[in-house]
Order: sequence, then structure tokens, then C-alpha cells
Amino acid sequence: MNRDDIRRWAANQQAAAARVTAEMRRHPLTAADAFSAAMALLVFDESCNGSPFERNGPIDAREDQEVWDAWAKLRQRWRHGS
Repeated sequence: MNRDDIRRWAANQQAAAARVTAEMRRHPLTAADAFSAAMALLVFDESCNGSPFERNGPIDAREDQEVWDAWAKLRQRWRHGS
């Protein structure tokens, strides 16, 4: 990747953001439509990935292990009076 690739990518991002802003001004969503769209996205995500409350990803597992390790280390020090 070189500077020109990054500049082209940044220019595309800016153009896309400008287009989104223009479309939102021309066709604003009502609160009800926005809520309905958000709920539809949540339903779609759940259909693809399962319940968000029952997902166990590698990051969650790593963070849980780090918390457990820190707690075990703290408990070990407390038991020995350090």
C-alpha cells in the first residue's frame, strides 16, 4: 500500500460521507422509520449470528480469562497476607 492508495481511499470515504449526508437531507427518516430499521437490523444480526446474549467470541473468552487471572492473583496475595 502506498500514499496514493491511502489518499484515494480517503477521498472515496469523504465522497461516500457527503453522499450519505445529502441523501439524509433529501429523504429524512421519521423516528418510527429509524426505529423500525434498527429493529430490522437487530433481527437480521440475530438470524445470522444467534442471540447476542448467548454469543461467546474469542475476545469475550480472552477478557473473561484475564479477569479470572487477575482475581485469582489478588486472592492468592490476600490468602498469604501480602
